[in-house]
Amino acid sequence: MNSTFYPKYIRSFLALCESKKELTNIYVNKLVKVKPFDVTLRDGLQGLNSDEQKDYTTNFKQQIYKEIIEKYNPINIEIGSCVNTKILPIFKDTEELFNCIKDNKNKYILVPNHEQLMNAIKFGATNFSFITSVSNSFQFKNTKMTTQANLNNLNNMINFLDDYKINIDNSDIIQKNKKFNIKLYVSCINECPIEGKIPIDNIISYLYYLTCKKIDKICLSDTCGTLTHADFNKLICTLYEMGVDIHKFTLHLHVKPDREEEVEKIVHTAIDYGIEEFDVSDLKTGGCSITIDKHNLAPNMSYENYYKFLTNYLLS
Repeated sequence: MNSTFYPKYIRSFLALCESKKELTNIYVNKLVKVKPFDVTLRDGLQGLNSDEQKDYTTNFKQQIYKEIIEKYNPINIEIGSCVNTKILPIFKDTEELFNCIKDNKNKYILVPNHEQLMNAIKFGATNFSFITSVSNSFQFKNTKMTTQANLNNLNNMINFLDDYKINIDNSDIIQKNKKFNIKLYVSCINECPIEGKIPIDNIISYLYYLTCKKIDKICLSDTCGTLTHADFNKLICTLYEMGVDIHKFTLHLHVKPDREEEVEKIVHTAIDYGIEEFDVSDLKTGGCSITIDKHNLAPNMSYENYYKFLTNYLLS
């Protein structure tokens, strides 16, 4: 895509990458693999209030999707959830939206349990977002399952996909060439909106355990938007020293206006350790509206934040 089609802050970043040899080298060595994972049509929409959500028809979502692809061209994009539509009615058209979009992007669907996984597979999904948490209270309020019950649920879904066996209408279909991708969100990697601050040793132990699973990406989610650079540095440094493959991690950060510099330092440290994917939204919304009061929700990292942080990484 011609860079002139990108928003100004992306064009500035691309121009900077090509401006000086030393900056080009940094880009090639550190940033060429770094990419955004778009969550506008899932976490971005989830953070809207009920009145705002009514405006987001399937046609409007298709328009948003088209604009995201034209402006930012992300490889991976989350377009909805197979969840209880009584709680989150904005996602009742996830299957319809998925089938309306015909392109080669990796379209992810969030699925909370095995039943919904089967529904998503049935309408053609191959990229899935699963969810877990280091907080038992958060997990139960969000999914009506304890952390241990959710782990059992995750293991069943992971093993099911690993076998490439799909049971539809009581028949077995062996899809030997089917490639499924799993992204696992790990909520509350710093603070739980119910329990408060989570001991960092508990977080490290849980993440280390999860790295043994057959999961493509483990997304560290700063649910409350309060993660500090000091805590993140300790977390990622400890996991690195334990021999964990840091490339398996991605980051989901919420950026409150007064914490932009703190989040930028987290992003820079993440890049230094080899994290290559960051969740980004084109809507200045986000957060788990089921567990967090709407007044305390913090917006997802925006594309403007993302490219500003990358630009400053080059300049630093």
